[in-house]
Amino acid sequence: MTEDRRGTFRRNAFTFGALLLARGEVGCLVWDANETGAQIEVEDDQPVPDRFPLRLTAGGDPRPATVAWRRSRRIGIAFEG
Repeated sequence: MTEDRRGTFRRNAFTFGALLLARGEVGCLVWDANETGAQIEVEDDQPVPDRFPLRLTAGGDPRPATVAWRRSRRIGIAFEG
């Protein structure tokens, strides 16, 4: 079994979010989230930098995020601050 190193429980979100990148917004699927981080999924051809602002819901305020891990199209992020 895989060890869960998050430290806090993540609620299932299954919503659409957006990475705010220099080239524009890139849509993503938010699998789960909490106050400290989230698991997102992007399309195969989307390069994702190590740091970026993430909007978890349409119209929501963006939060600065750092990539914690990558597995194919899924990315674990930690919120900064």
